[in-house]
Amino acid sequence: MDSKETKPIDIEEITTEENAKVEVYAEKAEPEVESYDEESIRLAAAAYAKYLSEHNLEPGEATFVEPEELGVELKPEEGKAEEPIDEKVEEKAETPVEKKKVKIKKSDLKSGKKKNKKKPDKTKKPDKAEKSEKPASIEKKDSGESGLVRALAAPITLHDKIQHKLDRVVTTGGRNLIAGIHRQLSSYRNSRRMFARVMIILLLMTAAIALMLDKNSAYEYAYNGKVLGYVNDQEEVTDVLDIAGEKLSSLNGNGGEVKFTANDNVTFKLVDATGKTTDDADTAVSKLTYMTDIEAEAYGVYDGNKLITIVESSEAAERLLDRSLSALSEPDSGMELVSADFTNELEIKPINVLLGSIQGSESALQQMTEGGDVNYYHIVEEGETITTIAETFGVDTANIYDSTNSEIVQEVEQGDKICVRNHADAVSVEMVETGKLKETIEYETIKEESDDYYQGDTHVEQEGVDGVQIFEGTITKVAGEVTDRQTESVEVITEKQDKIILVGTAERPKTAATGTFALPIDNPLVTSEFGARWGRMHEGMDFGASTGTPIYASDGGTVTRAGWFSGYGLCVDIDHENGYTTRYGHCSQVLVSVGDKVYQGREIALVGNTGNSTGSHLHFEVHDNGTAMNPRGYIDL
Repeated sequence: MDSKETKPIDIEEITTEENAKVEVYAEKAEPEVESYDEESIRLAAAAYAKYLSEHNLEPGEATFVEPEELGVELKPEEGKAEEPIDEKVEEKAETPVEKKKVKIKKSDLKSGKKKNKKKPDKTKKPDKAEKSEKPASIEKKDSGESGLVRALAAPITLHDKIQHKLDRVVTTGGRNLIAGIHRQLSSYRNSRRMFARVMIILLLMTAAIALMLDKNSAYEYAYNGKVLGYVNDQEEVTDVLDIAGEKLSSLNGNGGEVKFTANDNVTFKLVDATGKTTDDADTAVSKLTYMTDIEAEAYGVYDGNKLITIVESSEAAERLLDRSLSALSEPDSGMELVSADFTNELEIKPINVLLGSIQGSESALQQMTEGGDVNYYHIVEEGETITTIAETFGVDTANIYDSTNSEIVQEVEQGDKICVRNHADAVSVEMVETGKLKETIEYETIKEESDDYYQGDTHVEQEGVDGVQIFEGTITKVAGEVTDRQTESVEVITEKQDKIILVGTAERPKTAATGTFALPIDNPLVTSEFGARWGRMHEGMDFGASTGTPIYASDGGTVTRAGWFSGYGLCVDIDHENGYTTRYGHCSQVLVSVGDKVYQGREIALVGNTGNSTGSHLHFEVHDNGTAMNPRGYIDL
């Protein structure tokens, strides 16, 4: 050993390729597993697994197997000599250390001092590696089996290395992912704050703009496209429409009601109020009321030469045709529309009328789809005559009246205001629809003769019930009426049941009820009517007559009472066997008996003053299924 003083090597200045691995091998003092051929290690591992399976052993149980028993031979890697098994672990442990690269300070090179191996400090306690060293005898004892154990441990060691790297990758990746999420959340929170600020600014700007527009805007109101003025609030017009309509109706004097309807013939539009004067409610009423004296060019929808309706513009007329066609060609439930078209020769033409004669969209649609009467007002223009006006409006000259719509006009002059009375029929649409349709099978009424009933009498033998069927095919309709059916199939769901009425053919006997009631007394004098009297109900009529005057059966039937009956005195009741009964009270004498069959007009009793009576008279009642009825509704007085 060199007696010269050596400078200790600073451990921090030593760098190795795999410093951690050097400590592990130095501590365990094991030879490197990688010195064996990888193919032989895999064969040994497979043979060992087979051995454990054949001997029913678990991998954790102690097993000592010689390589020869497994039938494999562990070979060293090419270019490397197999190291002796009985060599000390300490010597083998030096192998990794020899790979270390020693970094020498520049100060040592300048001084010319050599780096010597550091002597062990006897005052210091042995380190961890020194404590783990075993006697040579023990090393030799274990060395015979350690080769196989190390070989079998190689796959596990390889797995641990891979798992370690995988764990590092997963850990690093997870850490990066979490960091990225954190960055994104931070960015989102920042952007959300920015978004909130932007929204607040936009809301404030919108409110400011709305406030400015509210101060600098107004509503333009118009009647059938004719601008009348401007208001600050729509309600200043809508609240007075009914008042204006009533005034206009009275001024026109045509007997018809004029109605102003918001968003129909009265419309609104938001406009810039700069330089415009707005109207109040009173001004709006005046403009709506007196605007009818304004002549305006409008557009009429004609069926040939016949005027159907008048609207504000040609565009409004086109829209009206589309709406009318759609309204009149609605297919039935379960059917699809194939085609639809007007059967009328419709044409749109310009026409001049007073502004109040132009119809709103809804009233015009009703005129197109339902028809009806409309009065149009017109100012006679230069060159117009009664004949030309009649041709323009598609009416007869007899339908042209004066401005008050009261007298027919025989001749006109330029500037005259006239009223044209017009009647229009609804337009017609031909439509074709196809599909499945649930239909009603209407029952029929069948009359059959029967001698079980008297002549003139009828009896309902069976009530009628409609049936139901499912039709599949194509149907053509014109003006809502089916003109053609192309049937593919018909499925009857419920059969119809016809109504059967029996008509009597038997000769009526004289004692049978005729269904009508004759006067029960000649030359009747009504002294008291049917109704409330003296605080109680008087259920008949009283006919004044002298005692002994004949009383006749009002209709044929069977006598059910003939004698004294409480306050009625001597009384006769007749059941006419059709739900009706008649009563004859206060008689002086009864001429029939219970059960007698009597015919209409037979004498049954004489007038008297019996029972609760204050003078000679006949008390006559008619009952319908037990309810007292006013006799005036049944006898001809």
